[in-house]
Amino acid sequence: MSAGLHIVHGVLSLDVGGLERIVVDLVRIGRRRGHRVSVVCLERPGTLAASAQAEGATIVSLNKPPGRNPELVGKAAAVFRDLCPDVLHTHTEGALWYLGQAVQTIGKVPVLHTEHIDHIGKANGWLAKLKTRVFLYRAAKYADRYCCVSDDIASTASRWNTVPRSKLETILNGIDTERYADRSSRDEVRAEFGLAGSARVVGTVGRLNEVKRQDLLLRAVAALGPGYDDIQVLLVGDGPAHGELEQLVPSLGLKGRVYFAGYQSAPERFLPAMDVFALTSRLEGLPLALLEAWAAGLPIVSSAVGGVPKLVENGGAGLLFPNGDQDGLVVALRSLFADPLKAAQMATAGQTLVRERYSLERMASDYESRYRALIAATGRAG
Repeated sequence: MSAGLHIVHGVLSLDVGGLERIVVDLVRIGRRRGHRVSVVCLERPGTLAASAQAEGATIVSLNKPPGRNPELVGKAAAVFRDLCPDVLHTHTEGALWYLGQAVQTIGKVPVLHTEHIDHIGKANGWLAKLKTRVFLYRAAKYADRYCCVSDDIASTASRWNTVPRSKLETILNGIDTERYADRSSRDEVRAEFGLAGSARVVGTVGRLNEVKRQDLLLRAVAALGPGYDDIQVLLVGDGPAHGELEQLVPSLGLKGRVYFAGYQSAPERFLPAMDVFALTSRLEGLPLALLEAWAAGLPIVSSAVGGVPKLVENGGAGLLFPNGDQDGLVVALRSLFADPLKAAQMATAGQTLVRERYSLERMASDYESRYRALIAATGRAG
């Protein structure tokens, strides 16, 4: 059996989000495999810190104030001298920038970075994109291995040699599929919101913000037309767009048909209450939400952005529509609600796919093999 490692994950915080949930999952499985695991948070511990601690992680917060903070490198270096990590795994460019510099001061500690989203593509305007690319170029120098969760992110990162191709590879996200397999909460959740057992429900899970475009889902449901006016919408999550979305509901004639569940620490409980899962984002990497919906046995409809087209074969395990295309989303939703048999076949195909290719065990094994290769290359004993 391989010796246990001390793995330190670096994040801005453990506030609620996809990459943060991945870190907590990596903590859980790392502890299960006999590793010591710590998480260094640049800004604050965050909502999920308690979950990581419950899994056995040491949580350290550097309490970084807003803006640039060169002094943080020295503060982080002192933390690393106490932690004595075998490997540092960062999950945001900010964490790579500060912690990558800090860890250099304590000896040969390899750094693996995971890029979870296309920040260059997300930036608005050429100047913002240029600034983002320059920062990424500078930060990437501190990574020995630069992993991306989808090929499109890796392609953007490698353009103009922003990140050297020799450092780049794609490691796909994974989830604990068994956690989402239990559908027993369906009736209970529906009862909480007054949804009839026979109601047809389209839902989504995610932060309520402009990037996720939940407004597009509401507009599409309002435009479904005759025969679909019984469709209900369940939104699980919270965020800055909550108020705007609530105001949009009556203007679209959807009053009494849209339910806001708010932030939920266990979103898997709400998925069985849905009949169709919709992802309407304008930007994604490899979205956990789709993997989780598949694991819960749901047919999916998604915008064809980021790594989604490689994840979802259109017409196979789900339906895709062009980014921002309300009419395309309407057609896809009508198709699944009008043909329950086809919807069930897609759900089964998705559930099979996620179990075979996107398990937490596979992702953790991929990362651990990289950790050990990097450690061996530095000559450390780990």
